[in-house]
Amino acid sequence: PPSPPPFSEWSMFSLGWNWDPIKNFSGSMATQAQQLQRCNASLYMRPDLLAKLPTAELAAYINKCFGGGKAAYYATTSLYSVCLLHALRYFRREQFLLLRYEDLMRMDAASVLGLLARFTGLSPPARPTGSRMCQPRGANSYFGAGRGSNSYSSTSPRGAEMINEAAPHLERLFAPYATLLRDLVHPDFGWRRSDHHKRPLNATMRAKREAEVEGYKEHLRKRQTNRMMHERSARATIMGAGKARGAAAGGGRKAKGKGRGKGK
Repeated sequence: PPSPPPFSEWSMFSLGWNWDPIKNFSGSMATQAQQLQRCNASLYMRPDLLAKLPTAELAAYINKCFGGGKAAYYATTSLYSVCLLHALRYFRREQFLLLRYEDLMRMDAASVLGLLARFTGLSPPARPTGSRMCQPRGANSYFGAGRGSNSYSSTSPRGAEMINEAAPHLERLFAPYATLLRDLVHPDFGWRRSDHHKRPLNATMRAKREAEVEGYKEHLRKRQTNRMMHERSARATIMGAGKARGAAAGGGRKAKGKGRGKGK
């Protein structure tokens, strides 16, 4: 859908890790849409023209305008139909397993593994239990159980407001690409408005979620500090060991030199 997947990526990089300086989701997506348009104005929002390009030209366009597929390029990484269009130049349609974001986020780890096993023909693994479950249904590694899908689109205190604000603009941006996706996959494969319109939290739940988010940020800061301290300690240990080896080697050379001198 137009909003939740890119919002989840943006909020992680911007609100969680502070890697994206733009703190408004609509503003960040608008900036990236403008970058895509400047990259090639004639092909912007024209997947019908992309479908007519020779494979080499289509690949050149993707390489130039899609930011290398990096997660921080939220707009272009959400244009699944363009990437699929290129992939289908090399592989058969039945070689791809395509899932909607909403459906995937409702599945637990065992269900996903079972689906992948059936699609690939591999034997499904034994069903994990208890703490061995990767992501139990409705659980989140930090925020705990009962939070719905494990994504920033469901844990951000004001996620609903930002998603709803961006939705009309993103619907227009993604509409032609969604049409291409239906043509490539199935007429019913696509998003509905209900997929990216969220109900805002009430004041009590928002305050609770904001406190949880601040706690998570503090958790990230401590983890980063601990990692830096560990890396600094490891570097000091390595440098100390190197100096010790150098000193030992130097002492050995001096001893050999003295021995040769006495022999003469």
